[in-house]
Amino acid sequence: MRSFLLAAIVCAVAAPAVAIETQCKGNEKNLETYLKMYDVLFMKRDESRVLEFYAPEFVSHNSDAGGGGAETRTAESMKPMWIDSKKNQPDRVMINELILCAGNLVVARVTMKGTQTGPLFGMTATGKTYSTTATDIYRFKDGKVVERWGNSDGIGMLSQLGLLLPFAQAQAARAEKK
Repeated sequence: MRSFLLAAIVCAVAAPAVAIETQCKGNEKNLETYLKMYDVLFMKRDESRVLEFYAPEFVSHNSDAGGGGAETRTAESMKPMWIDSKKNQPDRVMINELILCAGNLVVARVTMKGTQTGPLFGMTATGKTYSTTATDIYRFKDGKVVERWGNSDGIGMLSQLGLLLPFAQAQAARAEKK
């Protein structure tokens, strides 16, 4: 009966967010936390609730932020990301395509779609739409994210938004400056 109730809760929370079956038997608590975090932080972008899901300090291995090495960050430092995304991509949606769990890890592959209506990375709004993918791995301890690995197709997104110069144009612009 307990498993049935948990499955019903997960389905109710995740129904609009999960596009395919999850593989998380035995890891329902971390799955439930991920799905709630996904809804609150990534869909609603309610940055005021970040400490519900992230430890006050966590380790980020976020290659799409220009890094790749381990970096200790604070949960508070994540707030601007959600605040900015509400401004520059208010219609953004994220769709869970695949969720896998193992031990204290949750792996999520998502598709993101949106329209750039405000400045993004200091670049003027284009009004163009994009569709891109991302994969995130979260390590949970005591119900909170304590480590995250993430990457996304940022080049693909910027290209779709017209914010990347084709290589030949970039080379020509550099040559003109010399």
